[in-house]
Amino acid sequence: MVVEKVPRSSVPPDEARALTCRVCGNRDHTSAWHDGVYRIHQLCRECGVSLAVQRAAAPDPLLAADHARQWKEIRRLRNEYPRHPS
Repeated sequence: MVVEKVPRSSVPPDEARALTCRVCGNRDHTSAWHDGVYRIHQLCRECGVSLAVQRAAAPDPLLAADHARQWKEIRRLRNEYPRHPS
């Protein structure tokens, strides 16, 4: 039943924060998660569903640098181990 509710629980940006989780019914247990660049999500601590989304005023420099480092590593590995047609 929870899995069915997750796709329907998306929250448009800048909508007021839900007081109760749309999926698991939890109240007032949220955790902020910054995607590093564009948005800050208020997530339910029980099931992880987004209860609210706000546009970030500015990118988080540490998270943005970490994302850039991860993508650089992915590109390096892709170049180091190219795919061979089978």
